[in-house]
Amino acid sequence: MHEESNQLPLSAMTGILVVGSGAREHAIIWGIAKSSPGVPLYAAPGNAGIETLATCLPLYSAAEVVDWTRDKGRLLVVIGPEAPLAEGIADLLRQQGHVVVGPSRDAAQLESSKVFAKRFMDRYQIPTATWQVFRDRQSLWDYVIQQKTFPLVLKQSRLAQGKGVVVAADREEALQTITDWSHDPAVFADGIIVEQCLIGKEVSVHILTNGQDYVWLPLAQDYKRLTPEPHSPNTGGMGAYAPVDWLSPKERQVIDDEILRPVVKAIAEEHLLYRGILYVGLMMTVDGPKVLEFNVRLGDPETEVLIPIMDIPWVEWWWALGQGHLLETQLPPPSRAAVAVVLASEGYPKHPMTGQSINIEPVAGTVVFHAATVREQGELKAQGGRVLTVVGLGDNIDKARQQSYAQVAAITFPHSQHRRDIAANIEAN
Repeated sequence: MHEESNQLPLSAMTGILVVGSGAREHAIIWGIAKSSPGVPLYAAPGNAGIETLATCLPLYSAAEVVDWTRDKGRLLVVIGPEAPLAEGIADLLRQQGHVVVGPSRDAAQLESSKVFAKRFMDRYQIPTATWQVFRDRQSLWDYVIQQKTFPLVLKQSRLAQGKGVVVAADREEALQTITDWSHDPAVFADGIIVEQCLIGKEVSVHILTNGQDYVWLPLAQDYKRLTPEPHSPNTGGMGAYAPVDWLSPKERQVIDDEILRPVVKAIAEEHLLYRGILYVGLMMTVDGPKVLEFNVRLGDPETEVLIPIMDIPWVEWWWALGQGHLLETQLPPPSRAAVAVVLASEGYPKHPMTGQSINIEPVAGTVVFHAATVREQGELKAQGGRVLTVVGLGDNIDKARQQSYAQVAAITFPHSQHRRDIAANIEAN
């Protein structure tokens, strides 16, 4: 594996900072806390669940985070969300000498610009859906009018928190999407991609990579739609499970040969600084795996099922990865299964209610990761759309699922919603 000559020992670490405030960041911190080397652990800005494990800092922008870190020695910084990565926070923190898990601003374009990602894939013959980009409303409208084959996929090129993709079942839905998106001029300025609708089963592939080598994390599958209905709204994710065991060794090898190895080789050839996690959303089609999207960080809610099933020293892995090094050529197999169910506020994803009081009665064999919570006068309250991610653990997916839904039933959260089919009938997904 690639190794830099100036590897810093863990003793050089003065503290650990996790940037973000969601359930993904809660899970990252939970994993770190289990193997913490005894240095201060911070979150920026964190949430009501994270504050039980780390010191939460009222830092809400990349600039505030960078400013706070100036006199803190050499921190290990793990960046959770995509927005600060797109702003270049990893570059700024590295300039200060911190060890950062997260790609450069240039590399983050693989997620922050779907046009960039599509062109990148085309340059290196990485399998993906055929596509076109439109930058004005009328030309897109005319294109949709002329189409005879549906469904049609419309994607905002920019970051959209998982809500910038519509699989239009017919012409009417496609035209309505154009109308809805026309209210924000920035959508067309960044571009709207129209691509063929790929048919098959989705799977979330995460790799830890230094931009030259990589190791697989366990496979996961998430549930993007608000409800099981095929045309319900896309969300940031309503649940997930791991590990996925319906992919054959041959299929995994094809993913390695045709997707992962070419992508990492292309990152190196493009001289993109990449030290972190690459998420590759794949559709397993009859013609083989094809890339739906890249994320330049851990997925959410996939993180919430991946970290609890991996018995590895997360601090050592993050510390090495931030310096361009992989500790091992492969990770040990997962020690258990996990199923995550997201509890969201009524009105999510468009107009979520906030302020509801929440009470959690703990159930053994579960972990509740907070996504959008605040504590007011000792009372836990909802503060956003996806509020809690409830994770059940077990020897297999069925047992983990039972635990997860048992914990869901033990939570009092008025005006909430969740899917009841997470990890059910897996072969049918």
